[in-house]
Amino acid sequence: MPTYFVREADYPGEQSWRLLDWCSRRGADEFSLAFLGPPYVPSTTWAHVDELLVPFRRRVASAGDRWLLTGETVTVLRDLLPGGLFTYTPAESSLEDLTVYRNGGTLLRIVTRQGVGILQIRDDEAASLARAKLPIHRRAQ
Repeated sequence: MPTYFVREADYPGEQSWRLLDWCSRRGADEFSLAFLGPPYVPSTTWAHVDELLVPFRRRVASAGDRWLLTGETVTVLRDLLPGGLFTYTPAESSLEDLTVYRNGGTLLRIVTRQGVGILQIRDDEAASLARAKLPIHRRAQ
């Protein structure tokens, strides 16, 4: 499957949610997040995130936690990533690198610190993004 890229500069803040909406309409059904910080302990950022998403958890053996992608979890993601899909808030603990899955395979992977997303899509889907005026690129930078 061809690889395309999206760039943070093309999807500032609120506009990035249009990309997640497109993924949802194209069959995205799960997501994961990377958490940087101390191990899981109560009363931490990760404990708060876990509490919000626990009803939607799908454990995948070797792949860490994945959660169902639903309207409810998109609302949670909007709260957790207030600056959009590329939100990066370096701190003692932070969430980053949202990955969106379709039928178990990666559809979109955001590499937060690089400000780039990697899309694994068919050429007809690339055309669909272009029609929706959602910019994509053949190279990361």
